[in-house]
Amino acid sequence: MKKKKSWFVIIVLLIICLLVYYFFPKPACSLSSLDKRAVWFSYTDLSKFSYESKKQFREDFSLAIDNVKKYKTNTVIVHVRPFSDALYLSKLFPISKVITNRSSLSFDPLKEMVDIAHDKGLSIEAWVNPYRISLNQKTYEQFKTQSIKGSWLDNKDYTIGYATHKYILNPASQDVRDYIVAGIVEIVENYDVDGIHFDDYFYVEGTHGETTQNERMDNVNMLIQDVYQSIHFVKPDVTFGISPQGNYENCISEGADVDTWLKEEGFVDYVMPQIYWSDHYGEQGNEKMYTNRIQTFSQLERRKGVMLYAGLALYQAGEDLNYDQGWKKSSSNISSQVQILYLNGYKGYSLFTYESLLKEAGQKELEALLKGHPDS
Repeated sequence: MKKKKSWFVIIVLLIICLLVYYFFPKPACSLSSLDKRAVWFSYTDLSKFSYESKKQFREDFSLAIDNVKKYKTNTVIVHVRPFSDALYLSKLFPISKVITNRSSLSFDPLKEMVDIAHDKGLSIEAWVNPYRISLNQKTYEQFKTQSIKGSWLDNKDYTIGYATHKYILNPASQDVRDYIVAGIVEIVENYDVDGIHFDDYFYVEGTHGETTQNERMDNVNMLIQDVYQSIHFVKPDVTFGISPQGNYENCISEGADVDTWLKEEGFVDYVMPQIYWSDHYGEQGNEKMYTNRIQTFSQLERRKGVMLYAGLALYQAGEDLNYDQGWKKSSSNISSQVQILYLNGYKGYSLFTYESLLKEAGQKELEALLKGHPDS
């Protein structure tokens, strides 16, 4: 009888534990339990800094780093090649007039950013758009007149045009792949960056042509493998990560083979899908879009050692969107989203973008994040 009672007590306790686990709120994770807490500095953020002198630029970027550190950020991801150009002194790409409004510089912005970030205890990753050439006449003319590959615009083997002044490098070209890889090697060899970061521009809408989905993924994958191997050959400790779209189906359609990147060796060190929705999505505000997309990526097969992070839409803070009401209803979306990603096995996040952190709505979100995820 005693033995039966003991088993009964054990079973009851187990049931109680399971009920507590599934139906009671989980303790909030501390921010320090997440490996990466990043902020993206887009080319529009960087264009607001002064490039008159090294001194002025250092002052601007130092202030920016101090601003992000208030929110327990440990990584900055800086946009150093948005349009086949460069925010560093390159032999392969022209200086980015989009960012600097100049054709030449008296100092090297990336070198200064690396030094400042490291001096202040942060990691820094160089963010590159591998294929994008232009989105408007200004960026089109920059490539045509200043790039060493400007003649490629007249050859469909090397470039794909999909609207007026909108072009990408052709992912099917081996010469294109070699050019992109050489540019990555140039950064890794010459700068003490902690990582190389690609975003979601692959075969963008309008560039598919007659290619099949598998052909697009194969073409992109050849580049991703080459980049990964080249980075780790030069500096094994430099990470390589990609931030694809948060819509899995769109990723696959546009050549972003997230399944392969996550489960196969030799492609990436991390994947950071851009989960730019709230959990009050849709006209009725009852669709848990954020959670659904977080779970979609977390359920994909993943090789040990490949990290999963999430891109979060700080830029939506306070926005009155009829299709995504959560950003207007609440100032604690980011805090809730961090808890959700943590419970789904993600090890960090990045906030888009720095400019949003300076706005009142963004600051309210981040204050709620700090309050909701204190270090124990």
